[in-house]
Amino acid sequence: MSGYKIGEQLLLQRVADETVILDPVSGNYFTLDAIGTRMVELLRELKTVDAAVVVLAQEYAALPSNIEADMRALLDQMVQSGLVAKTAS
Repeated sequence: MSGYKIGEQLLLQRVADETVILDPVSGNYFTLDAIGTRMVELLRELKTVDAAVVVLAQEYAALPSNIEADMRALLDQMVQSGLVAKTAS
């Protein structure tokens, strides 16, 4: 199963209920809602999707399988934007 790595160079700025993620090198950016922001924060902190899913399932009282699917869909969009890299683990 693949993992994800969020670029260390990315800048995150909260604006109202959203977060804008900017890559100052490429100029690429992405806007997240509150849940997407929490997903990215946890991935940066905990380093794995699995660990982030456990926390999110507890915080939102949701099925881990649903959270994982949503999180991977978001991260795949961010991969396409060049803000996140897929890893082998």
